[in-house]
Amino acid sequence: MKKFLVSCWFLFLVGCGGGGSGAPESASVSLGTQPAPEQVKPSSGRKSVSQTINGVVVDRTYTIRYPEALSNDDYPVFIFFHDAGEESDNWLSENPEISRMIDAGHFIGVFPDGHEQQWNVSDSSGADDVEFVSVIVSSFDQMLIDRDRIYATGIGNGAQLVTKLAKETSLLAGIAPLFGNQTVAQRDYVAPQALSVFQVSGFEAAVAEASSADEVLSAKESAENWASSFNCTLTPDEGTRVWATEPVAEFTFTDCLMNKKVRYAVLETTETAADFKNDFNLFSTVWVFFDSADRLEFRSVKFLALGDSYTVGQSVCSLCNFPEQLKGQLKAEFAASDDVALEMVAKTGWTTTNLISALDAQVLADDFDFVTLLIGVNNQFQNKPFELYEREFVELVNSAVAFARGDKTRVLVVSIPDYAYTTFGQSRNPDLISAEIAVYNSFAENYCAENGVSFTYITDITQRGIVEPELVATDGLHPSSVAYSEFVERLLPVTLGALY
Repeated sequence: MKKFLVSCWFLFLVGCGGGGSGAPESASVSLGTQPAPEQVKPSSGRKSVSQTINGVVVDRTYTIRYPEALSNDDYPVFIFFHDAGEESDNWLSENPEISRMIDAGHFIGVFPDGHEQQWNVSDSSGADDVEFVSVIVSSFDQMLIDRDRIYATGIGNGAQLVTKLAKETSLLAGIAPLFGNQTVAQRDYVAPQALSVFQVSGFEAAVAEASSADEVLSAKESAENWASSFNCTLTPDEGTRVWATEPVAEFTFTDCLMNKKVRYAVLETTETAADFKNDFNLFSTVWVFFDSADRLEFRSVKFLALGDSYTVGQSVCSLCNFPEQLKGQLKAEFAASDDVALEMVAKTGWTTTNLISALDAQVLADDFDFVTLLIGVNNQFQNKPFELYEREFVELVNSAVAFARGDKTRVLVVSIPDYAYTTFGQSRNPDLISAEIAVYNSFAENYCAENGVSFTYITDITQRGIVEPELVATDGLHPSSVAYSEFVERLLPVTLGALY
């Protein structure tokens, strides 16, 4: 494998000229707009640079979005590259969670526009997109940008440009190519530095075989190429997740140079992101992946779990309930030095009334990073008036918000499992049990939707308990550790979205 030389890019930015790094002679870029020297806090908006493409000077545009409360901190930068035939505006209009993460101060967002709505990744046109991006990066305010933490993601054609940037420059600390793996030709170049890679592929791309230079490698081949280049452990850690309702297989290569990681995720039933885009915050998951590798400061996450036996984990080991498993998964996502602290207020047999009384009897902090709430099955089991649940559930959600720094986006309500699909439930009018639990869950889900609170539905997992007895604990009533693992598959991305 040959080493691609990129040093001239940096010379170019300070006056190298001469089309460094093999740039086409017909292409050159200059800044069209620059902040005034006295400007301390630049404003968000549309920017442009001038580039000569095939002898014609054109305006190359990009949008930059700064956090709402912009300070003089060194912000990471996240660059988003659209697919062929699309525009940069699509990122913010179709993915509102990106705006939320920017406004929360996690990073500065940059959204470039491809020339004629596409990116030149095979040197087939005069548009030098590597040069274009390099000049954008050179224009960043030195006092605001952490140049060691510049990341990029792209979809399809944009994913291939992200790969090209990683292979040919030292601009980036991490990339997330989405639905666009390396080509055979790109495989032969070695990135000049180690970086984090989070690759997402559809199921067909996962097994595709490539032969010609323009063909795309399979997900496994592409990820292994990155891992080998960065001296990672070549046997990946394997796991499964659920993104919205989409099952995903994940493979993570660790122990890479500079503490980087390489991960590839494969959608098991679909080929694109279109089906889950509005129901799953992929970018918070990607951002945690980047942030944990390069963030220097210590992170401590405080987690409060409220509930009943389904939170305690009746009849499973002490580390097998869903809060403990979620804690473990979060710890795996974060840096090794980070800490995740779990506090639990839950007891077998508790109704909503019991949980309220327990919370009234103790003093809890109001600075938890997130709170889970799973309650109500004992109201149903003890034939409590449904009106009591309607009233007390709302009270408990409000209490959870208060514990979560007053931020309702940090509260995660979990649906009530359906014990009709257990040996215990089968002996006690299972049709009535299912019908009543459905009413409880419907009320909770509707309330959460109307009030901007997260609701994660896990009931269907427990409804497989008769045909999949491994989902039921040894007591014949409660979920098993296997079932709780499936709960966590759905809860983890939601939790990451709440944290980021």
